[in-house]
Amino acid sequence: MKKPDTRRIEQIVSSLLPGEEYRKVCLSLFVESLLKANSYGSGKWGTYCYSGGVRLLVGSLIVCTIHKDGLWLSLDKQLLDEKKDEKNLLEGSRAWRWEKGKYAEYEQVPSRNGYYIPSEENLDLWPIIRDLHFEYITKAAYKYNQLRCDSQKKHSPELLAYIGDELGRSIPGPDYSNTPRTNAYDEVEEFKRTSKGLPKTVRRSIILSRIGQGVFRSDLIRYWRKCAVTGCDSLDLLRASHIKPWRDSDNEERLDIYNGLLLTPNLDSAFDKGYISFDDDGKILISDSLKEKDRNKLGIHSKMKLRRVDKSHIKYLDYHRCEILK
Repeated sequence: MKKPDTRRIEQIVSSLLPGEEYRKVCLSLFVESLLKANSYGSGKWGTYCYSGGVRLLVGSLIVCTIHKDGLWLSLDKQLLDEKKDEKNLLEGSRAWRWEKGKYAEYEQVPSRNGYYIPSEENLDLWPIIRDLHFEYITKAAYKYNQLRCDSQKKHSPELLAYIGDELGRSIPGPDYSNTPRTNAYDEVEEFKRTSKGLPKTVRRSIILSRIGQGVFRSDLIRYWRKCAVTGCDSLDLLRASHIKPWRDSDNEERLDIYNGLLLTPNLDSAFDKGYISFDDDGKILISDSLKEKDRNKLGIHSKMKLRRVDKSHIKYLDYHRCEILK
């Protein structure tokens, strides 16, 4: 069997973590998180390497990242609030700092996220962090039946091969062959179970937005008036499509007019499945996975673009390009 080519991954990880000893400590802790995720099912997690780091995902959530600023980790918010002494230890340590950016907290599975910089002096802090982190992985694994389909395609066996070589140990890989595909019904039912505190009118609007109906669709029609790309004005044919998928959005994003496009069915399907996306100027990006003959049959070509792009669209388009585009 041909050995995986891990040279690119080795270059990225070495540039992020140039010190060999520190690199091995970070990789070892990353593997602990990976093994915990794997204990709940080999179809629930995946890893990949990008220019800014190495990520571990469970379901739809990034739970651990090897980053130039340290080991980024999701901690269970409920347990953290209960363990006040441990929380104070974290906040009093130079080895830990809270994330202050857009990934400071998760809403789908409540978390507080931050960076840990492991060293010989503070490895005694790891068992505290690990308990909070493992509790979060447990809850994420119970919430999601499988790793999100687009993330399955991003998973990198080469990364696992590199980590195995670096640490001199065998690393298990995921198996997506028996994972069921989620659908709108499953997502809506999950939302119903977890949103009982919301007013009924708000819940109804959010549920209808998942199937492209209700206030979300009406707002998109008022905003776009026609297909956002082709200009087709047969409104009964057009679909209300989320840019950042409904399953990954918070409740505000699910109803945000700037998180939606009004598209013809062929463009909607291609966009939803990651065969096309758009840059910040609205120009179409076509995945190499969409064959030329199929592009022609679908009427998709490189001169297409969104008829307008507001600055409020940008964060959603960026998410779609990073997480959905094949």
